[in-house]
Amino acid sequence: MKRRGRRSVTKGRFVELTRPLVGMRVSRVWRGYGSALFLELGVLRPMRPPRQAKGLTGPRHPKGEATVMIEWSWRVERARSIEVGSWSSERRINAGMKRLTGSRISDITIDGRLPELVLALTGGRWVHSFMTADGQPEWTVFLRDGTWLAVEEGHLIHDAPRAQPNRPLQRTGCAGR
Repeated sequence: MKRRGRRSVTKGRFVELTRPLVGMRVSRVWRGYGSALFLELGVLRPMRPPRQAKGLTGPRHPKGEATVMIEWSWRVERARSIEVGSWSSERRINAGMKRLTGSRISDITIDGRLPELVLALTGGRWVHSFMTADGQPEWTVFLRDGTWLAVEEGHLIHDAPRAQPNRPLQRTGCAGR
């Protein structure tokens, strides 16, 4: 049985873990429930068919090699303005999502005392999370190795499999994506 362990990580370790995403193409941008924004990075995998027998369904969208999810408030910045944000009209959001598709990740950073995610994209755009409700910043970066990064209690965390005694560490997929 594989156990997962959440570990607090430094900003430096965050940079190390996200470096492999730099240069990846934004292959698909889509919206989840409410204002949730998803950026699928790299080669897309076809969606799994729903598992009807147990009443469970698989993902409804093709998945990238890595995924960025911002669950609440977000905005897309240009050099001197906000191009579109989670409170923009549906029309503007849809157009803004199309403009992000095909760009590449040029940097991934953390901003602020409470860690907010900033994706620098080619074409002079930045995708910035910014929580506006009480609680924690609500974003997750699903990495290529099946682990993920997020925020808990104001700290960056990395959720990774823990090695079992006398067993090699195995890669696992993220069930939540």
